[in-house]
Amino acid sequence: MVAPDGGEAEVTDTFQLQLLWPQTNLASNRRAKVQAPLLEVLPRAPYTVASIPVQLDVLVYAPKDQLLAAALRSLLVAVVAQLRALISQLADASRTVDAMRAAGIAGSDVAPGSSVSLAAFRLQACLFRIPGSPLAISIPYALAASGDPTESIASSSRREAHNAFGVSLDRPVLRSSNALGEDMGTRGGDEAELSYPGLLRDVHVGLAPSGVKDGTIAMVGGRYEYYHYMQRTGHGTEGTAKYDDNGWGCAYRSLMSIISWYRLQGYTSFRNPTHYEIQLLLVEKAAQDRMKLLGKKQWIGSQEITWFLDEAIGVTCKTQWFASGEDVVANGRMFVHHFASQGTPVMIGGGELAFTLLGVDFNDRTGEIRFLIMDPHYTGSDDLSMIRPKWVGWKSADSLTHLGTKLFHKDVSYNMCFPQRLSCF
Repeated sequence: MVAPDGGEAEVTDTFQLQLLWPQTNLASNRRAKVQAPLLEVLPRAPYTVASIPVQLDVLVYAPKDQLLAAALRSLLVAVVAQLRALISQLADASRTVDAMRAAGIAGSDVAPGSSVSLAAFRLQACLFRIPGSPLAISIPYALAASGDPTESIASSSRREAHNAFGVSLDRPVLRSSNALGEDMGTRGGDEAELSYPGLLRDVHVGLAPSGVKDGTIAMVGGRYEYYHYMQRTGHGTEGTAKYDDNGWGCAYRSLMSIISWYRLQGYTSFRNPTHYEIQLLLVEKAAQDRMKLLGKKQWIGSQEITWFLDEAIGVTCKTQWFASGEDVVANGRMFVHHFASQGTPVMIGGGELAFTLLGVDFNDRTGEIRFLIMDPHYTGSDDLSMIRPKWVGWKSADSLTHLGTKLFHKDVSYNMCFPQRLSCF
């Protein structure tokens, strides 16, 4: 064998070759000049192997009377096209160092314009149904393998898709968490995307009227999960079977419900945190005392929830201090405005108790008001018949808590956290 430099190449491997001659159209090829076969073996260039997770999701529309073989050929073509689109996205993303830094997968030692390891990515093809369109579309994404709740690395691709399909840029519609199959009932049933099996969603649906005459009802807009004492802590199979936070974990559970609202609306893919993960972030990012908080049965309040939401998923919160329960009742218009404009669950902190506010029913002429309370102090099983209306229901300021105290007492001050809806895509 001849080496590229003209010398003799060292043979270290045996090549099995078989020479084949065409057996068709021989007559037309008799005058063709026959040449000896030429085999050229080039030295391989150095390379590295990277393992990249790839998730395909292919949908093909076919006529009802189409033969199965033809439909399968169409499916194969769509699979190949989706793989090629994902490879193209990977090539583009590997050169976008600024976006990778924002996603937390490129360090400061990576020079602008250079590439990073392909193992830092995962490839996912997503199917979406655009509002107003009966057909689904497929969009390929190269995302951070280490996890990026806002999927900032794919922001350029999402912006192009939003503009191409005329979708507003004020809320997420084309993130992977918005894809078909990521919400309930489209892949694996109602529990497909629950933080863990058996978790209840939208527990206020089906409640009897509040009893306020001629009131304005303003409540949470969108889906959420109900978290309370003695449930698991964590996500999926990684969560504990049962976690005893009775007496101190009510604000943690309220925070989990708020996070679930942002996840289920597609604003983030941030998974339900454990109590320890909440404490760890507050210690590392919000300068909380490690010795007093981390791993301890220590309560947190509205300020800590504000810090956590900001650091974990980029949510800004407005906080409001009320001097007394009477002050809470007197601000019915504030609550109506929040739910009408933001639609997010509100965390209530007062004394040693925390609740989640899902809405109000308010008569602005008489001042009569009822509060739609989701109580995290419940310790039983996730059974709606046991939960409503005692633990989730319409309450007045004088309704009694599980401790026998009034929900909003005239001699107690209250802090509330009003999470704001993100303006993003």
